[in-house]
Amino acid sequence: MFNGDHSALTGAEHEIRRRIAASGAVTFAEFMEVALYHPGGYYASRGPIGVGGDYFTSPVAHPAFGALVCVQLHIMWQNLGQPDPFWVIEAGAGDGVLASDIVDFASRQFPLFSEAIRYVAVDRLPPVDATRMSRGVEWIQSVGIPAGGIVGCVVANELIDAMPVHRFEITACGPCEVYVSLDSEGRFIELLDESSTELIAGCVESIGRELRLGFRGEVNAGVRPWVAAVAEGLERGFVLTIDYGYEVEELYSDSRSGGTLQTYYKHTDSGSPYQRIGRQDMTAHVDFTALIDEGRSVGLRPVFLTTQGEFLLSLGYARMEDSLQAAAIGSAERRFNVRAMRRLVDPEGLGKFKVLVQDKDSGISRASDLVPCADSVTGLTVPLPTKFHMPTESFGQTTTSE
Repeated sequence: MFNGDHSALTGAEHEIRRRIAASGAVTFAEFMEVALYHPGGYYASRGPIGVGGDYFTSPVAHPAFGALVCVQLHIMWQNLGQPDPFWVIEAGAGDGVLASDIVDFASRQFPLFSEAIRYVAVDRLPPVDATRMSRGVEWIQSVGIPAGGIVGCVVANELIDAMPVHRFEITACGPCEVYVSLDSEGRFIELLDESSTELIAGCVESIGRELRLGFRGEVNAGVRPWVAAVAEGLERGFVLTIDYGYEVEELYSDSRSGGTLQTYYKHTDSGSPYQRIGRQDMTAHVDFTALIDEGRSVGLRPVFLTTQGEFLLSLGYARMEDSLQAAAIGSAERRFNVRAMRRLVDPEGLGKFKVLVQDKDSGISRASDLVPCADSVTGLTVPLPTKFHMPTESFGQTTTSE
């Protein structure tokens, strides 16, 4: 409840209240945009990831994740005819843990590929410490894709779920949009009104079944321009998207009739987006059907959609876990590493994230072209965590960004 003390508000909440005072109400998408990305918002504070933050991601959980993504990129490079340079553009790269893990593993495991790779880490906010990134990673501050003529791969790990979403509710008059306003005592309230975007009606129509009264859902208006920008920048190659979400039938099922918006504060679902504004994370599950359809419309062909667990297993996860037995580490550290790695493929945890690969003029004919043969993963050895990864002792105390 708002107590009238504006001195305790973040810059993001001040800005939201100013906009509501000027217009009477804002869409939830605008509310979320300011809460997360305003200079006084959540991501501007940086440091939300890991044991000291509000959630952890797969790259931070264990460097085996970045190593296995590197295996996939190496196979993509081979399928494209080993171009030099092979560009990897990582959108939403944060502080560069995934970027560094990929580049470091390539230098150890795939020397020829390492010479060809040109890694660009892109984020709309500057990293806390750009010096922590490995050599060979170029960092660019940008909202979109800052290049064209890319031959290589665009990587988006947990990017789409952090884009602002419009929320809707099914009423007797059809779908209405959720707006955010203030009551007479300055508390945040929700209002239902006509949609500000045609995407809501289009989304509801695409679901293909009648939604019950009171059903709530989200529409990500950022997907279309994001996919279009990626397709325009990519001359030849792949798009690798890893995120939490579902295809349309499951995303808008009765079991999710309250919507999929989630808020995180110190590893706990905080329950409401209208508290700790600018201090807590907000995400919404990704509509992978929309990603696939939008991609098709601009020349990106879907190659496969699978779970993260299945994806990592297909790339040699088991061989990496086996290699821990030969690692020069103590038994306790070995157990910690096994536990951390298994979280990456756990079907009830990080392993149920979705992985979508799309291509543009890559020349591959089937999804199996991107799967390594058994002989090629025989020599894989697992990298061990650094100070930029989560202490393995902390697992069991934390939550993923689901």
